[in-house]
Formats: sequence, C-alpha cells, structure tokens
Amino acid sequence: MPFRFPGGDARTTVLGATGSGKSTCGLWLLSYQRFDKRPWIALDFKREIIFDHVGFPPIQQLTLADRIPRKPGLYLASPRPGQDGYLENFLWRVWSAGNVGLFIDEAALMPDGDAFPAILQQGRSKRIPVIACSQRPVGVARGLFSEANFFCVYRMVDRRDYKTVEGFVPADIGQPLPRYAWHWYDVADHELLAMSAVPDPGAVAGRLREAIPYRANDWHPFRWTSRVTGRDGRLTLH
Repeated sequence: MPFRFPGGDARTTVLGATGSGKSTCGLWLLSYQRFDKRPWIALDFKREIIFDHVGFPPIQQLTLADRIPRKPGLYLASPRPGQDGYLENFLWRVWSAGNVGLFIDEAALMPDGDAFPAILQQGRSKRIPVIACSQRPVGVARGLFSEANFFCVYRMVDRRDYKTVEGFVPADIGQPLPRYAWHWYDVADHELLAMSAVPDPGAVAGRLREAIPYRANDWHPFRWTSRVTGRDGRLTLH
C-alpha cells in the first residue's frame, strides 16, 4: 500500500522516545497540510528550534488570550507552566470556531480538562485536524488513540508502551527498525508500513517556509539567510 498523508480532518498520533525523531516527523507531516485552506495553530511547549528557522513571518505568533485566527496560515502559541486554565479556555475557543488545525508537541502537557478530548472526539465534524506528539502513550488523552486515524510509532524506551499501543494498532510494532525509522499505521486501510527516516530538520523547516502563504511585501528575515550546514542536518543561520 502506498503511504498517504493525513487529510484535512484526520487525527494523527506520533509516539517516540526523546531523540527518536518524532518531533521532526510530526513537523514533516505538518508541512504537507493545506495552510492556504485553513489556519493551523502549533502549541509549542518546548520552544522547538525549527519554528525559529522557519521565521516570523511567515509564522504568526499568538498568545492564549488572542482570538482564534480565521485567516489561513501557520500560527504559534507557546504555553508556559501554570497556564493550564488559559490553555483550556483557548482550546474551547478552537472547538467553538472549528475549521482550524492543531499541531501539539509534548501532548502529555495538555491541560487535564474536557476541551482537548472534545476536540479529538468531534474534530471530524468540526473540521479540526490534529497532529499530536508524545514520548509515551501514558498521561495523554485517551482520544489520541481511540479517535486516531493514523499512528506514527518510533522507538519507545518502555516495552510496556508497545503493548499499550498495540491495543489500538492490531499489528506488531515492537520489531526493531533502523535509527530514525518508524512504523506507520493507517486505521482506515488496516495497513502497517515500515518507513525510513524523514528529511532532516533543515529540509523540514524549508518545506514549512515554502508551504505557508505570505504576502510578497511581508518582512521575511529567514527567507534568504538560513541554510543547512554539516552532515548532521542541523540548521545554521548565515
């Protein structure tokens, strides 16, 4: 079966240990979304460096007190510890608005309220696609598994975590893969694929930068000044 990217109403769960490549993969999946058709909001708890190298603009910064954007593009909100109440209210406004995508790194840091489960359960009808990354399948909303259309599974540290995921993915995902390789399970097609490493962070940042719509007169500090140097694919500004 050919690999297919998550569509406009899909919920995608990305799992993997620290350093496994899950965040880069989640952002790679995000880079193939239609930013010209709806706004996408990235909830960035850990200050992902790739966003800095994409630039502001084309990414637009949000606070948790701002209105939910209606204009297509990519928006970034960076919740801090102790802001669970503000984030919960923000998520309810996303739920009310509809037709806005969510990218979440470190999904275990989402507030323990009803808003995020409601988004996962009703995301298809309200046109709220979700791409959510987590280190482990514990301490996260159950809807990340019960409502998922796609699973992306990297190496996990605790062998018990594989058993947890296999309760929702009827396949053996515990087989070892090369470094940065991953398993991809398409729920609708009941297909498990072994995938090779996604492009390096520099390439992912470049694809995001090209995919996000912006006006020709937008100030774009990284458009011509960032490139990748070194064999490790790290981003360096010049």
